[in-house]
Amino acid sequence: DMYDLLSHLPKNLSFITRNFKKSETILDPYQTSGCLYILVSGKAAVYNLGIDGEELNIYEYCGTDCFGEIELLCGRRYPLMVRATTDCTVYLVAKRDFLQWLKEDPGFSFFLLKRMSEKLLDNSDRMTRLSLLTMRERYLLSIYNHHNACDLDSLSKARIAEEICAPIRSLNRLVAENRELVSYGASGFQIVDEEQIHDFCEGLQDMLLLHTRS
Repeated sequence: DMYDLLSHLPKNLSFITRNFKKSETILDPYQTSGCLYILVSGKAAVYNLGIDGEELNIYEYCGTDCFGEIELLCGRRYPLMVRATTDCTVYLVAKRDFLQWLKEDPGFSFFLLKRMSEKLLDNSDRMTRLSLLTMRERYLLSIYNHHNACDLDSLSKARIAEEICAPIRSLNRLVAENRELVSYGASGFQIVDEEQIHDFCEGLQDMLLLHTRS
């Protein structure tokens, strides 16, 4: 079960409450991070900056969760960018109070280790998919997964570009080169040949599953 951070806050814990509007930056990659961030409500995404300045979505948080602990524990001065994807409420806990909380609450320490392990595995799985698949395969698999989730018609190019770790110009080229399978127009992305993309993507998923089990 998910550890309920809010019900386990120490009674004497000092923190600052901040509210962020959608699209506001919560963690700035160009400023030193000195706090644990507890996402009380809303959603936020972690971005890495590509070599051409594009923002690549690499992780997503929803309340209640926390981030910033890695920078505090390993001494990394500059964090990755975290931006609100909805309106958010965040508690900021200073490093000194965060470390004291770790010492005094084994349950919180276990939760933090568990979440760090989960994030590490999630990112490892993501990097495995990125390393094993071509950009075209990543694009078609992302389209197929959103089709199955019934949200393809509301999907933006920016979101797809983030998921497959590609700049928009590369995505535009993929869209043009794969029109026989997936179209893009005023109504968004639409699958043209459902049978062919189903067979293609199911084969990719089987291959990824075999790789992760080996």
